[in-house]
Amino acid sequence: MSESSINSLEKLYARRCHCGLNALNLTAWTDLNAGRRFYKCPRPKATSCGYWEWQDKQQLPPRAVTVIMDLKGKLDVMKVERNKLKRIVDGMEKAERDNLKILFDETKFISAQEAGKVMLLEKKIKKLKTIIFISCALFVVFVVRIMK
Repeated sequence: MSESSINSLEKLYARRCHCGLNALNLTAWTDLNAGRRFYKCPRPKATSCGYWEWQDKQQLPPRAVTVIMDLKGKLDVMKVERNKLKRIVDGMEKAERDNLKILFDETKFISAQEAGKVMLLEKKIKKLKTIIFISCALFVVFVVRIMK
């Protein structure tokens, strides 16, 4: 369909409410009128002009209403199931985040312990270097005295 034909269809089916605004084109979901399209004023109920009109002048066949309501019921059930699964997944994600935080905290604790061990080893190495240096100096002194 070309754009001009779409615009002409919109103009053909467009309605203005008593306020002069473009009326909303909505779909009814009541048991009696499921799937029927209607127009209404776009303003909130408190300030609405009260404009309301069916797009079509006759109800849908009973079979069409039944099919629409069955499909809507199935859609509602699926939405409930989707929300239930979403809550389960969100719970799993939270549990996984909590587990990762615990592992991270444990890693930080282990890293702090390891850092403490490294510092102790560095101090021991420094002491050993000092002892080796003093031993070398004493050895040199001893050798020099023996040669004299």
